[in-house]
Amino acid sequence: MKILLLASGTFALPTLELLAGRRPTVELKLISQPDQGKGRGRQKTATPAKAAAAALNLEVTTPKDINAADSRQQIAAFAPDYLVLVDYGAKLSPETIALPQKAAINLHPSLLPAYRGPSPMAWALINGEPMTGVTTQLIGEKIDCGQILLQEPTFIFDHETLPQLTQRLSLLGAPLVWRTIDALENQALQPLPQDDRLASLAPGFKKEDGLINWQAPAQTIFNRIRGLNPWPGTYTFHHGKRVKILEARPLPMPALCPPGNIRLVDGQLLVGCGLSSTLKIERLQLAGKPTRSADEFLRGYKIREDDFFGLR
Repeated sequence: MKILLLASGTFALPTLELLAGRRPTVELKLISQPDQGKGRGRQKTATPAKAAAAALNLEVTTPKDINAADSRQQIAAFAPDYLVLVDYGAKLSPETIALPQKAAINLHPSLLPAYRGPSPMAWALINGEPMTGVTTQLIGEKIDCGQILLQEPTFIFDHETLPQLTQRLSLLGAPLVWRTIDALENQALQPLPQDDRLASLAPGFKKEDGLINWQAPAQTIFNRIRGLNPWPGTYTFHHGKRVKILEARPLPMPALCPPGNIRLVDGQLLVGCGLSSTLKIERLQLAGKPTRSADEFLRGYKIREDDFFGLR
């Protein structure tokens, strides 16, 4: 069996490792995004998938345009039975989708048709969903709208952050990809169309999306902190200085002050939120300074009892 894996990001690594472990029964090749310049020096850096493939002694190509004629010719020459797309970073043309002999499959980190788009895990956390999961689907012309093959649901833990959820779903998705291929090989799987009436969208984010609205309830702010970690992150202002809020917890107690106002109680940094709720700040970072626990922050930075976060 020949499998062509299109993968770039860390979410794809468990799938890459699982498929690589199936050699020599599986003939596997990887296509990843080109090396990107990072940091102040813009040094070229391989994608996580390409770096992992080197350690696995796996052939990798990094075309600038996966849909270009020469890229399609190379794929056609390999003649894959399955094309598997996981965290690749580009939309496939109908001509590219049609290249595998049997199926073009995508692993998506939501229970489709919920949360179609580039940020499904972040939005599941932001919206306080109790459950999410992973879906394998046939790749269609419209993003995340292809027929569903298999799904694996899972609960979202109360204090789970985006990096933690990403890791869990990536581990959940890898065996689902293999189960999907195995079922297709044995003609034991009937693709199901998605119900567009149940669809929800998961768009990407801009930097300003991280600005905290203290008029929102503490639980809503907490969910946003979880879902926007690490990008774009959540932040507020203290007398004009940007402060990143990295970790926090809603408290089961009424607010001691109006939204955005600060109270210091037994060494705890508490902030009033909407609906008379309270958020306990646990880790934060003043612009240009190292990350600090709330306790360290209060020892080194002056905050008055009647102080506030936000712009006024």
